Amino acid sequence: MSLDQAWASVAAALQVLVTFRTLAAIGLGALAYWLTPYRYRRLTLVAISIAIILVGYQRPFWLVAIAAAVCGLVYAAVRAGCPRPAILASLVALYVVLHGLFGLLTFTPWLDWSGLTPESVLPTIGLTTAFTFLRLVHFSADYARPSTPRPPLPDLLTFGAWCVFFSTFVHLPLIRYQAWAEQFAELPRRLALRALGVGCYRIGQGLCKGVLIALAFVTLNPNAVLLAPTGRGAGELFAAAIASAVLYYVGFSAFMDVGIGAARLFGIVLPENFAPVSRMIRINRMRDFWRNWNITTTRWLHDYVYQPLGGHRRHPVRNVMLTMTACGLWHSVSLLGAAWGIGLGLLLVLEHAWNRQRIRHGWPDLPPALRSVLLLCALSLVNLALTPYAYTAQSAKYFYPLYWLGIAPGR
Repeated sequence: MSLDQAWASVAAALQVLVTFRTLAAIGLGALAYWLTPYRYRRLTLVAISIAIILVGYQRPFWLVAIAAAVCGLVYAAVRAGCPRPAILASLVALYVVLHGLFGLLTFTPWLDWSGLTPESVLPTIGLTTAFTFLRLVHFSADYARPSTPRPPLPDLLTFGAWCVFFSTFVHLPLIRYQAWAEQFAELPRRLALRALGVGCYRIGQGLCKGVLIALAFVTLNPNAVLLAPTGRGAGELFAAAIASAVLYYVGFSAFMDVGIGAARLFGIVLPENFAPVSRMIRINRMRDFWRNWNITTTRWLHDYVYQPLGGHRRHPVRNVMLTMTACGLWHSVSLLGAAWGIGLGLLLVLEHAWNRQRIRHGWPDLPPALRSVLLLCALSLVNLALTPYAYTAQSAKYFYPLYWLGIAPGR
């Protein structure tokens, strides 16, 4: 591959991570934000966030409008005292329906109307839907009736800003409403040099990771192996699965770096969502993996799925399996999504069972380096359930419920 071809691949990868238009919109938005008189900044942050989403990230206006409408309906339902189970059930049903509609946008003439490409449906609409779902379930579970004691009803402006803040709308780090409200009520009056430096450093760190990922995909191209497995050896497929899993971790981490760094430019501190790569390569237990991978989502699953099911107090094995199955369905409402979640749950259950037997019988533990290798291999094997996510009508039938019903025509 020539240098020009390599650079073209790197530039294309960086465009997926964050475009120059996006960086310019974030920079200009931050400048406008700090030049705004302090008493107007809370409202200004909402307007600037929407502008960055529409102009910088080029998300469709109708996507932002629908997300805002759903958030407004949930807020109104909580204010009206609607029962929590009804709100949560409605959110789950809506999520399943919207996930099914992705098939219409991706593989039917609706795609032309939307102005999107098949490759952009998941990052543009799918991620926004998934992230908004997490926020609204958390909000409804914590604030809807019955809550004992019921917390004070949130302020509409604070809630609206929490829903549409551009960094969490696009990038995910799930900041809980209470933590957001505390920061939003006491926004800094001026941007500290340290916050500016941290923000720029995190954005730069994400861009550097993006370059490394692009070069790795150009040279290794593991997805090409996984998406065309016919005639390939087991060793080549397994090596590609491991490389793909590692590169996806670095890619998600880079995406979060950009979001967290951009938020710091506005004086907002978001929680960390991925541990540094240097820490991840030393992890050798599934339990520790989930404490460092997609941290805010893992905590959400613990608080809003695992604990309500009974946690470790009642039927822990069942609860782990149901929680991880829900995790898989959140990623993809499909048979493959469920299989991915079940596989992750089995890894947790088997590891726990092994440790119990090892301690009971006094067996020696495996060396940490060997455990790390085995964990990476196991995760890569399970990840094969979602790796063949190709945007083709042939694979769509495994992912989109509309195809199961036979009502989504191919393009």
